[in-house]
Amino acid sequence: MDIASIELSVEALIGSLVALSVLFVFCRSILAEDVVICISGKTRHSWKSIKIIEQACFCNVCEILLTPSAGLFCDCCGICTHSEPTCQRQADARYHCKDKWLRNVNTVRHLWVRGNLPMNYICAECGQEAELDHHSSSSDPGLYGWRCAWCQRCYHDNCYKNVDSKAECDFGEFRDMIYPPYSIVAARTRESVRLHLAGIKPPDVENWEPLIVIANTKSGSSTGSNVLSLLRGYLHPMQVMELGTRGPQDALQWAAKTSPRPCRILVAGGDGTIGWVLNTIYTLNIKPQPSVAIIPLGTGNDLSRVLGWGAEPPSVIDPLQILRSVRRARSVNLDRYDLQIEKLHYRLPIQRHPTKTIHVYNYFSVGVDAYITYNFHKTRESRFYLLSSRIFNKLLYFTFGTQQVMQPDCERIEQKLELHLDNRLIELPQLQSLVFLNIDSWGAGCKLCELSNSNGDVRIVNSISDGMMEVFGIVSSFHIAQLQCNISKPVRIGQAKQIRLRVNGTVPMQADGEPWMQAPADIRLQARSQARVLKAEAPTPTQLQ
Repeated sequence: MDIASIELSVEALIGSLVALSVLFVFCRSILAEDVVICISGKTRHSWKSIKIIEQACFCNVCEILLTPSAGLFCDCCGICTHSEPTCQRQADARYHCKDKWLRNVNTVRHLWVRGNLPMNYICAECGQEAELDHHSSSSDPGLYGWRCAWCQRCYHDNCYKNVDSKAECDFGEFRDMIYPPYSIVAARTRESVRLHLAGIKPPDVENWEPLIVIANTKSGSSTGSNVLSLLRGYLHPMQVMELGTRGPQDALQWAAKTSPRPCRILVAGGDGTIGWVLNTIYTLNIKPQPSVAIIPLGTGNDLSRVLGWGAEPPSVIDPLQILRSVRRARSVNLDRYDLQIEKLHYRLPIQRHPTKTIHVYNYFSVGVDAYITYNFHKTRESRFYLLSSRIFNKLLYFTFGTQQVMQPDCERIEQKLELHLDNRLIELPQLQSLVFLNIDSWGAGCKLCELSNSNGDVRIVNSISDGMMEVFGIVSSFHIAQLQCNISKPVRIGQAKQIRLRVNGTVPMQADGEPWMQAPADIRLQARSQARVLKAEAPTPTQLQ
C-alpha cells in the first residue's frame, strides 16, 4: 500500500471517528437532556378553574363571591380571582406567587395569602377550628384569615396580628418532601432568559427525601390534571409534572440531580404509566433507586391493588391525605423480569433474529386475555375513539370478552406452545390462555393464586420479590368471567425461576397490559433485577386525627 492510500485511509478513519463522536453527543443529549426551567422577570401565577377545589371562594381583588364558571385560582399559591381581565391583571400585578428559584440565600419567607382557607381549618396560633373567622368583628361570608402558601399554616385575622409576617418559613408538615427554591442550582443557557437544572443542593432538613409527582393526564379523564393542580399548592410547583411526549424522562432528571440523596416518586396513572416510570429509572441508572407510590387512574390498576393504593382513584382528591399516605408507606422490592424474545423463521437452517427485551413487573400472558386487550387497544388508538373514562373502558373490555365467548379465536392455543419451567418440559392441557404472574392480581383484580389455594391442595405462596413466577392456565373467555366473579379456579401449571416458551405460530401476547401479536419465537423469562416501590400502610388512630 502506498503513502497516498495510507493517508486516505487515515483521513477516512478520522472522519468516521468524528461522525461517531457527533452521533454519541447527539444521542446523549436526547437521552439525558436537562430539565429547562423558564425564569422570567417576575413569578407568574398558574390559573386554573376553581371547580377543582370544590368550595366557595372569594376574589382576592374585589372580594366578591366567585361562581364556578367565572372563578380562577392559582394552583401554586392559592390566590383567587375572576376570569375577567380586570381582576386577573390586578391579581398578577399585586400578588406574588411562589418563587421557583432563588440564588445566594438559604431561607424563604412565608408567602401569606388572605382568605379562602380550607374548610374546618385549625388556627396555628390558638388551636381552634373554624369555618368562618369567629375572631373577626363580622360573621358575614368573605375573605377571612391568612394562610402561608409554603407551610400551609392558617391563622384567624386577630391571631395573625401576633405573627411576624416577615419570618422565615420552615415549609411546615411536608418539609421533608419539598424542594426549597434555594436548593435548586440553575445555570444559564445560550438563550438570555432561560436556565437549566444544573443540580440540587440538599437543604438542612432532617430525613429529607423529596417527592416528585408525575401524572398521566390522559388517564382517568381529567383526574390526572386535578391531581397536579391540587398537589402543586403543597409542594414546589416544579416538582409536580405532567407526563410529556418524552415520557417521564424530564421529570426523572430531578431524581438524578438529587442523587446521592434518595427521593420518592408519586405516579398518577395506570399500570402502563407505572411501568414506563420504572423502566426509565432503570435506564437512567438512578442511584439510590427512587421508591414509587401510586395514584390509580387506569382501568386495571393491578399493581396499585397489590401495594395497597386502591383499585380506583378516590372520589374526592385530598392532597393532605395523599401526602401523608406516601410518608407512611413502606419501601419494598419488586421483581423486574426480562422477557427476551428471539424471533424464528422456519427455513433450513432455522434463522434467528436479534433478541428484543421487555421488562415485566406484574404479569405476562399468551392467549385470549391478551387478544381482548389487543382489540381494546386498537379501538382506543382509533381516531373515532372519543370517550375516555374508566367505565367506558370496562364496557369495551366486556364487549370484546363476550365476542370471544361466541367466536373464540384462541382455541387449542397449547398446540402452538412449548413450555419449559426450570428446564423441565411441561405437558399443557387444553387452554385458551397461559398466564405468568409476579403479583397476585391479574385482569383488574382477579387473584389467581388465592383462588387456586382455595381447593385445599398444596398452597402457592405469592411474593413480589422472590424471583419466581406463578403459572396458570385459562380455558376460555367465559372462564375469565367466572374467575373475576370468584366462582371458579384457574388451571394450576406450576412455579419457576427460569421460564422458556417456544411459540410455533402467531399468537396474541401482553406484558403488564401492553398487547401485541407475536410471530414464531423463542421466549425466555427470568428475574434480573428489582425495582423499589412504596407499599401503603393503614394509618393508626393517632395519625387519623
